[in-house]
Amino acid sequence: MNDKLSEVYSKDLKVAPDLYPYFIDVKHIDRLNGFRGFEFQITLEATSTVGPHIAVGEDLFTFEVKSGVGVKLVKFEHLKGPNKKDFPPNYQDLLK
Repeated sequence: MNDKLSEVYSKDLKVAPDLYPYFIDVKHIDRLNGFRGFEFQITLEATSTVGPHIAVGEDLFTFEVKSGVGVKLVKFEHLKGPNKKDFPPNYQDLLK
């Protein structure tokens, strides 16, 4: 997740955003193969930050989780980017 966020926010920020577990919400979980299957699709909404937890954006990650195979990013949606008005004056130098 951090690598994808670094790539997406590189055009707006001079530093890579941070991602904390308490700023990640589970939005949706599906069991793909019915009642007894161990394949899941999980959608997470992440709020990334910089500095002292200044929110810079919101993103949706959809992962496929399969037993024995691991985790694969299936879909990524960038919902909201950084807004200059949300940055205090002493942190605006982080914006490009």
